[in-house]
Amino acid sequence: MAEVSFPKSVNDYDCRNEPSNYTMEIRHMMHGFGDCSEPLIESAKIIEDVVLRQMRIIVNRACEIADKRGSNVVNAEDFLFLLRKDKVKLQRLLKYLRLKEFKSSVSKLMPSESSDDIPDFDRVDSQLHKRPYDGFLNLIDTTGELLENSSVIDHVKHNRHLRAEMMSRKMDEARYIEFSKARSISFANKNRHKFSDWICPDGDIVISKQGYSILGYFAYETVAQIIDLTLLVRQDQFKIHGDSIDRLRLSFFNPYTYKPYQHSKGNVTKPITPSELNEALRRYWSPQLDMAAPFHRWSMRNQHIKLFSC
Repeated sequence: MAEVSFPKSVNDYDCRNEPSNYTMEIRHMMHGFGDCSEPLIESAKIIEDVVLRQMRIIVNRACEIADKRGSNVVNAEDFLFLLRKDKVKLQRLLKYLRLKEFKSSVSKLMPSESSDDIPDFDRVDSQLHKRPYDGFLNLIDTTGELLENSSVIDHVKHNRHLRAEMMSRKMDEARYIEFSKARSISFANKNRHKFSDWICPDGDIVISKQGYSILGYFAYETVAQIIDLTLLVRQDQFKIHGDSIDRLRLSFFNPYTYKPYQHSKGNVTKPITPSELNEALRRYWSPQLDMAAPFHRWSMRNQHIKLFSC
């Protein structure tokens, strides 16, 4: 299996030279995750560069796993194996896959033109509670920690839902429809061939359909986490020191003390700028934040770059 090549730094790569790009889709995603309704194209291109680079690194790692098990096809299990050390992200992905299968089951069981066909909703309900890839996860879960507490609260996802609720509070019908469409944009659900050409333009890597579904989720999650970190950078820029009541003038919120009546505005009024994105990426990839930060040497480079989605 051919190895995927990727640049050593974000600045070494320019997605505009690619035959296909996702600049327009990423702009919609940025709006759905908290940016204004008209995100900057320059900011979207920065995110696109980072997402493409990270997806090629993920594919490279999945290819190594597939090679070790003697397969020429990268399957969904190869991508799931990359999340074995992060239980929260793994549960978030499993929930996405479970809802995706549930939606597919509903579409298949919906009545056709004949009114005599009644869908078996008991079967659909049982499909909702069925966890995908249980056999594989039980095989790699030697300590029993991955699946022991699947009901744990995902605070990152919860904060995103609160931010979306704050943004939509003052929207009219037309803006809310636009916002809903932006939140439903994805990478590989409807046009898998474009996504595969974007990730693997040479076509020398074979990835299964389920593998592309998970890879598209990784790309979507990467955009979400970049926006999360960028909004934290913006929050630090406009932080008010002093009386805690004065901080309510800002549109940011503490999810533990969130009161809807205290936040009447949307949390972003200006588009996210390239400088804010670069600062968020600098903080995330800063060597001082690594586990071995006190022993870090600038002359030493990490073998793999720190990934957002896994």
